[in-house]
Amino acid sequence: MFNMAAYAEATRLLDALGAVEEKLMPNELEMLRSLRAKYGEPRDPDPFDVTALEVMLRNVEVRKGYRIDPKTDGGRVIDLPRVGPRKKT
Repeated sequence: MFNMAAYAEATRLLDALGAVEEKLMPNELEMLRSLRAKYGEPRDPDPFDVTALEVMLRNVEVRKGYRIDPKTDGGRVIDLPRVGPRKKT
């Protein structure tokens, strides 16, 4: 049986992300486009997809207080120095 309420919630989240599309990081933008295509026709949403949409919206809110430009900061990689095994003394 088709779950119309869950589909409506998924499309609401897609619309909310569409309103802040310019603030999405490249990987989030790619996922948004993929999920828009997937849910273009009514279907039961995958719980993972709904969670991913919620996380992307939360990420946009978290980034508000930081100077992050999705166009220039999207390719950053955190490369921490590696530490060898500790020697016993």
